[in-house]
Amino acid sequence: MLRKSAYIVLLAIPFLMIILSIAYRSEPIVVSSKIFALFYPVKAVYIYISDGIDEIKQYFKSNAALIEENRLLKEEMDKLKAENSFLQYCKSENMELKRFLEYKYESNFKLVPVKVVEYIKSYSKDVVVINAGEKDGIKKGMYAMTNAGMAGKVIETSNNFSYVRLLSDRRSLFSVVSINNHIKGIIQGEGRYNNRLTMKYIPMSSNIEINDIVVTTESLETYSVEGIPIGIIKDVKQFSKEMFQEAYIMPFVDFGRIEYLFIIVSN
Repeated sequence: MLRKSAYIVLLAIPFLMIILSIAYRSEPIVVSSKIFALFYPVKAVYIYISDGIDEIKQYFKSNAALIEENRLLKEEMDKLKAENSFLQYCKSENMELKRFLEYKYESNFKLVPVKVVEYIKSYSKDVVVINAGEKDGIKKGMYAMTNAGMAGKVIETSNNFSYVRLLSDRRSLFSVVSINNHIKGIIQGEGRYNNRLTMKYIPMSSNIEINDIVVTTESLETYSVEGIPIGIIKDVKQFSKEMFQEAYIMPFVDFGRIEYLFIIVSN
């Protein structure tokens, strides 16, 4: 601090000497004018720099206000977008639920509408949990379907919840028949990540057709139901020296996007 003060004094001495010299030789008015002329450039530079700093401060203040205003507007826009997306979701879900429930009254089966509350899935397994159980009349072995077609079968029940193994599960097996040529076989799932089903044990002598529709047929199961659509035959594979051929089925149901199911309690 003392060193800084010494520097200021040393710098001020020449200016004081100049001022005193001018004052000694000139009249007061002349002295003031000469002093003014001497310090005017310094004052002008100071004013210019000061004004520039004020403008910069004002710019940053205005810019900060704009940034804050834009942030608030963006938050409001994001909020409105979220509300709009939620309303669209509710509208879509209500329309789907309405269409789903209307199917119940168009069907010849006695159906219990249920909602999927959880997926239990892996490469080979594809099981869903539904919000209905024994108190709702749901029993093990009952078929599950959507308004698009056959979806799976109830494999376990509790009082309030049940487990449904979907057709896409590799452990699923259903007796089926083609509509056109009445060719029978067994449908098996290929896992949820393969969007097809396999129709097995088709005799080599059977004339199975591409684009024929496959439906469920009666079997020895307690709650078997015939006539539920499953899918369309898209390919046929024959094996040399084998007694049977296979057909690959494109299912009507999208097993990865099931939200509601019907459990067939009687037919």
